[in-house]
Amino acid sequence: MQKEKAGKKKQWSQTIFLIVILALPILNWLVFWLYINLNSILLAFQDRNANWTLQNFAEFWESLVEPVDYGGSVQLALLNTLKYFAVNLLVLLPLALILSYFMYKRIFGFHVFRVIFYLPVIISAVALTTVYKEFIDPNGPLGKICELFGITMPAEGLLARNGSATNMILLYHIWTGFGVNVLLLGGAMSRIPLDVLEAARLDGVGPGREIMEFILPLIWPTLSTMLIFQLTAVFTASGPILLFSPNGDYNTTTISFWIFKRVYGGGIVSTGVSAREINLVSCTGLCFTAIGVPLILGARKLLEKIPAVEY
Repeated sequence: MQKEKAGKKKQWSQTIFLIVILALPILNWLVFWLYINLNSILLAFQDRNANWTLQNFAEFWESLVEPVDYGGSVQLALLNTLKYFAVNLLVLLPLALILSYFMYKRIFGFHVFRVIFYLPVIISAVALTTVYKEFIDPNGPLGKICELFGITMPAEGLLARNGSATNMILLYHIWTGFGVNVLLLGGAMSRIPLDVLEAARLDGVGPGREIMEFILPLIWPTLSTMLIFQLTAVFTASGPILLFSPNGDYNTTTISFWIFKRVYGGGIVSTGVSAREINLVSCTGLCFTAIGVPLILGARKLLEKIPAVEY
């Protein structure tokens, strides 16, 4: 009898402990996710006077299909966001895979290269952007190099032109974007059994076949997870715009920055935000979410069909 009472008391103690431990994260989810997202969905169908309307969707569509001279339109923001997404998926990830492979093969100085590629993650972004700005300045090293080849750089600089500002920020994004990818892929490759690759080498397998037929299948769980994370950022991919152009000038804005600018009230220059802006932003987020969620879930289902190699 006493044992049963002790067992029930212990069970109740464990239940109370679990309730107390889970109460805070559940409350946090209810307040900061469920309430905020439900409120945002409702705002998308309301005007500034809380009247139900579809005008927000009409304005969103107009801004999406009709370009605006100032770099704050949804269309321009979407195009720039897709550029960052394409760079992340088609440039940074494949290059990080190749770099990780060469460092995994212990090329000469691979320890130094590993530190070099991870340095941008450690060094302050403000310091890196300052160095980058000075380098591409017309009076900086890039300007001197262009003079040697008879090329004249614009006097205002490449970051102060509509046609080149976004491309220069993309180059900076590529320069500083290898660190985490190389670290994750390098860690996945370090877990590959050496005897597998040694057997492949004895069979005359070259580097190309080794990557495609051995390395990729063996690190597929890590790589597929990274691909899914990249796809979740299809409409939120962005660069360090605030460090280069605080107001998103020279056609550098992205969807994330456009939302920030609208909610903040016009960027760094002005302050305050109207209810009309919040309604439009909520509508924009809802539309891109409605497009992105099926896309991500479909891509995830396709990636999961590729079997992972267990070892």
